[in-house]
Amino acid sequence: MKKTLRLFGGCLLSVAIPCAAHDNADRVVLFPKLSVGQTFRYQIGYRATTNMNTESTVVAPMAPTGGQTNATLLLQVEVDDLRLDAGRTVVRLRTRIVELDIIAADAAKPANPPPDPNGAAKSAKHEKIVGFTLHADGQVTDVEGLDKLSADQQAAWQEWLARFGGGASFPEKGIRPGEKWKAEEPIPNALLTGLSWEKESEYVNDTPCGPMKITPQGDLGGEQAQGKCAVILTTAIMKQKSSEKDATPEDYKLHDLRTMGIAKGKNETIAYISLKTGLVVRATDDANQSMNVIVAKTDGSNRVHYIIDAESHAQVLLLAEAPAGHP
Repeated sequence: MKKTLRLFGGCLLSVAIPCAAHDNADRVVLFPKLSVGQTFRYQIGYRATTNMNTESTVVAPMAPTGGQTNATLLLQVEVDDLRLDAGRTVVRLRTRIVELDIIAADAAKPANPPPDPNGAAKSAKHEKIVGFTLHADGQVTDVEGLDKLSADQQAAWQEWLARFGGGASFPEKGIRPGEKWKAEEPIPNALLTGLSWEKESEYVNDTPCGPMKITPQGDLGGEQAQGKCAVILTTAIMKQKSSEKDATPEDYKLHDLRTMGIAKGKNETIAYISLKTGLVVRATDDANQSMNVIVAKTDGSNRVHYIIDAESHAQVLLLAEAPAGHP
């Protein structure tokens, strides 16, 4: 079965991959410029806290859970395939979670090491691979391996994908410094129906930027040679169009349940995108969300009152290439 993912502010977004290019009137289209065989790495930091209080012992199906997420990943991205579909780019990418001990071992290798007959088996024990296809119409399909990651790793990976493909929501004809634009995106799979993000973005300016150096121990060591990046600021506000008295999603109706209540939220994202390559060089996302929801049987019995508060912070950094002689 083909699996399709779409991304929203603070959740999984859709992505498209044309080239970074200037057109008339100094507009720029900010998408990654990729080639088959290309490899690059990102460091991803993601932490989130969800507090949930309930006023009933009754557990409703598909109810949310509280908890904390704290993950730091080194992600290697490989471009496996590029093709055109009806004149539009389709890209197959593979991501690997790279362990710090592998980086340290790589750094200790000589420039031309002899082949290691057990090397493939050793690395296979460490590899957690997620493959997916990115379409120029803003979809991510054929996702493979995401379920093999831990819950924390999945959350961090999805944050990377949201930042990496955030340009999918930019105006198709390109943008110029000082320009602002708006978009609205529905929020699926929530306790309440009728929720959406109202997003306002601004191309603030251009500024020097460059990928970050990383030591074999995983410590950041400053920026490499600088290029120039477009600075994009996006603020997303959660809006609720459904009635506070009845905002029941279809999944809950199937279980003879009714939901009511209110939801609020705000996300702020700052992305630095290379004007030369179209790659996100660094990005941060800060989010705060809350819900005050009652879930009950349609006859009014078995009521469960959820009070949910959540906040998160994500940081995505493009890493400088390893020195010559090292992978």
